[in-house]
Amino acid sequence: MYSEIWMDPRLSFKHLNVCTTNITLKSDFRARVWTPDTCIINSRGSSIHRSPSENTFVILYEHGLVWSNFRLNVRAPCKMDLKMFPFDSIVCHLIFESYSFNTEEVRLVWHETPVTMMEKVELPDFDLIGWGTDHERLEYPNGIWDRAQVKFTFARRYGFYLFQSYFPTSLTVISSWVGFFFDVRSVSARITLGVSSLLALTFQFGNVLRHLPRVSYIKCLDVWMIFSVIFIFLTLVELSIICQLNRWERERQIGSKVLGHWLNQIRH
Repeated sequence: MYSEIWMDPRLSFKHLNVCTTNITLKSDFRARVWTPDTCIINSRGSSIHRSPSENTFVILYEHGLVWSNFRLNVRAPCKMDLKMFPFDSIVCHLIFESYSFNTEEVRLVWHETPVTMMEKVELPDFDLIGWGTDHERLEYPNGIWDRAQVKFTFARRYGFYLFQSYFPTSLTVISSWVGFFFDVRSVSARITLGVSSLLALTFQFGNVLRHLPRVSYIKCLDVWMIFSVIFIFLTLVELSIICQLNRWERERQIGSKVLGHWLNQIRH
């Protein structure tokens, strides 16, 4: 819901001595009177709800005070910093200015309670954790304009990523450690387990990346995945080291047996 209140003395009807202090008018009344021409300058699109008719009402008070209220659907950009993804937060701004009038004709001032949540906001991916307002003046070639801002802060719900990324990758890494309990001579089984774990981890990581914006910096999830890959890769390195040590040990034992056989022949 978006509300605007402004004073227009030309619309005062107190002198008519009518029996009411305010009049509720149809939505088309806005198109026939002066309005502050407020716009959301950073929006990518906006529309008024229609269900089935336009969800707008206008109340005119006896002193010329006009209260306009309507249900507004706004698409606006949000600042996203994914370095801590999926434990990050997102800040969204709505910036209001009068499109046609500077401060000599229109002053934008927030109400005492500028933002009111009519009901608990439920989003599938985010929680609304705070909001705030700000006001400033900007100087343009045609004068000084008032600017009013409202900021909404959303925290990402990371439960989905815990179950879809962190837990599966943890199990993949742990399963790669099972090869440590195999017999040292079971080289094929240990290689198969390590490579399969590495491929599974790569598939899981690629599945998550498909749903994320392409950014050039490292995210928290990237660090987790990189270390998971390193742990699995180290199991393969450990396998190669153990195999090499085992081969050297066999060669040493064979060499000892051959040397002992030669010594026995020399003695006899």
